[in-house]
Amino acid sequence: MEQKNILTSSGGQKVLNEDGVDNLLVVFTYAIKDFLYWWYVKMPLWHLRMLARISTLVDDNLSISLLFKNFFLPWHRDFSFIGYTFGILIKVIYLPIAIIGYLFCNVMYLFLILVWLLLPPATLFFILRSILNI
Repeated sequence: MEQKNILTSSGGQKVLNEDGVDNLLVVFTYAIKDFLYWWYVKMPLWHLRMLARISTLVDDNLSISLLFKNFFLPWHRDFSFIGYTFGILIKVIYLPIAIIGYLFCNVMYLFLILVWLLLPPATLFFILRSILNI
């Protein structure tokens, strides 16, 4: 069986063409464009997927959606008046605390995303500010 290099038609070693080499400005602009695309498109999408995962994880750990589904069920399946009263009372006290914790985690991660987006312009601003002595 014969193996050929799929990059060339003859199957031999590829020869670089010196005329087609990009100049430094083209390479630099491509690097900047690639960085900005990664920083402002790919990573925010990754962070939003991570926010959805964090939201699910916090909801599972704090059992918020489960407690809303079973809000009127008695405490530990004690079907007496005390079981119903105690169950609803515990859920009324616990759910606001859990919701505040859930919102705190989501808001803090959204703040992290905002810091991520503002970091390059802030860096450029402070560099220019120090160079210009403003």
